[in-house]
Amino acid sequence: MIGQSDQSVLVGQYCMNILRVSLAFLALGVSAWGANVTGKWKMTANTPDGNTHNVDLVVKEDSGKLAGELVSERGALPIQDVALNGDELTFKLILDVGPIPFKLKVDGDTMKGTITTPDGASGTVTAKREGAAPAAATTAGVTGKWKIVSKDPEGNEIRVTMDLKQEGEKLTGSMTLDSGDVAPIMDGKVTGSEVAFKIPTGEGNFEVAGTLNGSEIKGTYKTPNGSKGTFTGSK
Repeated sequence: MIGQSDQSVLVGQYCMNILRVSLAFLALGVSAWGANVTGKWKMTANTPDGNTHNVDLVVKEDSGKLAGELVSERGALPIQDVALNGDELTFKLILDVGPIPFKLKVDGDTMKGTITTPDGASGTVTAKREGAAPAAATTAGVTGKWKIVSKDPEGNEIRVTMDLKQEGEKLTGSMTLDSGDVAPIMDGKVTGSEVAFKIPTGEGNFEVAGTLNGSEIKGTYKTPNGSKGTFTGSK
């Protein structure tokens, strides 16, 4: 027979074993409960000022802790406060102007989320794990007529209609202004949900890059003189 005091000891030992197992899983953190975010990610950040930055996000795990850096052709910058809560990855890029928080939702080999500047303005971020299989192109997602509203650096709005056609990764079509003038697009390409093309003008090419989300699209453009603007659109 086991006495009451012996039962208390056994219960106490059992609880301690459960606690040790729980702490062990918490120490593993990322691999035990969260998404797998280690590796190199091709990241595109659309900042509030209309600029688009393409960098590599490198995430490493060491003894259950995450660390990483953002790498571009200009060099590498370490990121701080790297944390993964379920499928949400957060970290900060520390610059002279202040910390730049990133908040990303992980979905397999892709991530998307937001970036916030020290003054509170926000932009969008997308990322894809290096070596991941390319997303299947969906012709119906791009093909069709789009109502586009673009904003120049001064905030002025310009409304156009775009008639687009996708064949595999190739994108063709034209842009029609409210005035009735029509301009073709060139060098059009669709990669997963990312769309890029150029619009030739007498002064040079407009370079356009956008991200599809169902029947909506948004992105940025650069004029021949180097100034940048943003646009949104829907079918």
